[in-house]
Amino acid sequence: MKEISAKLVGIIIGSATVTGFVLGLLIAGVFNIFPRAQAEEQDTLAVLGPSESPFAAVVAQVLPAVVNISSSRKVVVPGLPFDDPFFKEFAEKFFGEMPREQTRYSLGSGVIFRPDGYILTNDHVVAGAEDITVTLEDGRSFKGKDVKLIGRDPHTDLAVLKVQTKKDLPTVKLGDSDSIRVGDWAIAIGNPFGLEGTVTVGVISAKGRSNLLLPSKQRYQNFIQTDAAINPGNSGGPLCNIHGQVIGLNTAITSPSGTNIGIGFAVPINMAKEVANQLITKGKVERGYLGVYPQELDEDMRKGLGLKRKHGVLIADVVPDTPADKAGLRSGDVIVAFDGHAVKNVEEFRERVAATPPAKTVAINIWRGGKEMNLRAKLEELPEEMAVSPRPSPQTREVPFGLLVRALSSAEREHYNLSAGVLVEDVESSSAAERAGIRPGDVILAIDGRTVKNPDEFKKIAGELKSLAKEIVLVQIYRQGRRFFVTLYLE
Repeated sequence: MKEISAKLVGIIIGSATVTGFVLGLLIAGVFNIFPRAQAEEQDTLAVLGPSESPFAAVVAQVLPAVVNISSSRKVVVPGLPFDDPFFKEFAEKFFGEMPREQTRYSLGSGVIFRPDGYILTNDHVVAGAEDITVTLEDGRSFKGKDVKLIGRDPHTDLAVLKVQTKKDLPTVKLGDSDSIRVGDWAIAIGNPFGLEGTVTVGVISAKGRSNLLLPSKQRYQNFIQTDAAINPGNSGGPLCNIHGQVIGLNTAITSPSGTNIGIGFAVPINMAKEVANQLITKGKVERGYLGVYPQELDEDMRKGLGLKRKHGVLIADVVPDTPADKAGLRSGDVIVAFDGHAVKNVEEFRERVAATPPAKTVAINIWRGGKEMNLRAKLEELPEEMAVSPRPSPQTREVPFGLLVRALSSAEREHYNLSAGVLVEDVESSSAAERAGIRPGDVILAIDGRTVKNPDEFKKIAGELKSLAKEIVLVQIYRQGRRFFVTLYLE
């Protein structure tokens, strides 16, 4: 009897435990004792829905402010409007190749960043345009007098448009491109090939890309690289982060076919914000000017200079009578900090100088003769002739050996203590000179044992060497206070 009673008690206790557990669950459901877990689940569903991705929320937020921009301009092209070979041959024989007018069309994207109708886009989308049409995602269209070009900045490939509107337009949130990290999500929105409202997704592949050979030939490059698909027509459209903030404007691609292969570039939005603000308030972009030709430092140069810092740029040359010259900067100095910011590389340094207001006095920390020095320079405005076009490209002038050179000024001759030589202004990519290691800022003293007195002498020697069909010559270089020779393999 005792054993039966004990088993009965165990059964009763077990049943009570199970019953209590079930009742606990029911009570918890009725009285919502565990609201946190349920709230988190409900919040997640409220944000994403049962089958949405996080990208859908970004698109819903940004897409209404992305616009399609179409423009047209008339250009004069050579040729005759004859398709028939007989008439074409007859006309060319008696009249030569006559120019004719042609209308060219451009398609691109843009993004509304102010509710009163201000739009950011690329300069190459609207450059030279005579007629611009802006179409919103909801189908509204603006054209003719309702679209005004506020300003252009070819050096960053940016432009600002404004459409006349009585009602506020949808806008995007501009983010902080300095805070992005390689590997972050990247969402590109635009109108590739005229397909409006196209969305592609990838990641930030790299930051600070520069020295790209682009048709726009923009002077200041600090691109965000992404593998989010960008194609013709995406130009000017937003590149967004996962929070729906615009971190860049899609601008260019690298591709052998002209279509996306996973390497696209966007102008950082922090650069775009500064340019847009100046275009709206001043109608142009004012840039600071120091007056130096900077170049990158390699490890051998750092050792030779006794520089332990891993950052800084080397001054290849100082332009006479400029803020740099007046501040006491010299060729061979290393700028390690500018206006309180460490100098990382040439492109970042150029951008920081340009972004500094003219007339501002800045502190410049340099490395000279094995020690650090502090100088101060009052910046000027970038001269108009330099603002209109950057240093001439080697591809636009006769460039023997792939070198663009100029005569030394009297001040430069005195500074370098040289009686002859020509200064290298630019080196053509993949040229014989580049392969020989010649750099901008070098002074060419002699070629094949012959002294180079001036640019005309340089061209004369180059022409004679070409006629002699020589394959290898020695070139004497002056760089950073020393003379040495490089081997030039003639093509």
